[in-house]
Amino acid sequence: MLLKYLVIAATSFISTFLTTKYLIKKFRQRGIVVKDMYKKGHPDVPWMGGIAILFGVISGIIVSQFLIPSIEKMLIFYFVAMSYAIFTLVDDMIDIGRKIKIVVPIFLSMPIALLNIDTTLSLYFFEIELGALYTYVIAPIYLMVVANLINMHSGFNGLSCGLSLLLLAGIAAKVILKYGAGELFYLLPVFAATLAFFYFNHYPSRIFLGNVGSYLLGSSIGGLLILYNIEFFGVIILIPHIINFLMAVYSEWFKKIKKKGAVFAKVRKDGTIEPPSYLTMKWLPAYFARLKEWQCVIINYLITFVFIVIGLLFF
Repeated sequence: MLLKYLVIAATSFISTFLTTKYLIKKFRQRGIVVKDMYKKGHPDVPWMGGIAILFGVISGIIVSQFLIPSIEKMLIFYFVAMSYAIFTLVDDMIDIGRKIKIVVPIFLSMPIALLNIDTTLSLYFFEIELGALYTYVIAPIYLMVVANLINMHSGFNGLSCGLSLLLLAGIAAKVILKYGAGELFYLLPVFAATLAFFYFNHYPSRIFLGNVGSYLLGSSIGGLLILYNIEFFGVIILIPHIINFLMAVYSEWFKKIKKKGAVFAKVRKDGTIEPPSYLTMKWLPAYFARLKEWQCVIINYLITFVFIVIGLLFF
């Protein structure tokens, strides 16, 4: 079984690695680039690199069907994640509008009900049986919320991808503790693909995820938490993302009242970040100390790592 798992992971990793290298070259040639606002001169960086992760995941699934006797659940699970990726890829290209982006993800999450997921919500002290309410309402909303939390906690080189990689590793550790390593095959394609992409995405990024990548990762993380019935553990490890969301909500309210705010922080001559406020997790460290982008990213990694450890030890 270990050899089969290694083959699946290697397929996703190599496919993503090679595809990312190809996309970097092609996207530069076609002008599919955005400005890196936190570098001197604002260099152009290819984006929508999440397409490479999507390709790697698909490659891993194709190989899985020859190695794992029954992969129906895997196909359903990744159908949801790929639906999110395709939807946001279209949004990246044509900007489908805010109202549609609010409504459609709920429907994209509905196939999670086909997994015959455990409808018992496990909390720290007790369990609640929710039945169809969980299957058709709570689970899809939970998945959608997690996908949006992952997408929002981004903006620096390697931030969203690195945090997602940490979260996936934390989920893998929790699964091993709860079920054993034999249940990891659902997670392998997306974890291996994300690891390969991170090689190109960490500071200084050679390619960005784009919404297609962040929503693919976010929906995968949300789906895995539901699939493995570790939703409460998911809440714990996502506390930094939840705080980031609450900051964003307050920031939007603050800007409406005070008529000020900014999308990007400034960069000082010494390369340190000068944020307009402390109201995102990525800006928070630099608001109180003169820090460079990569230092802020490392601090955010450490914060999430701490909550993963807390989740593993106590939840």
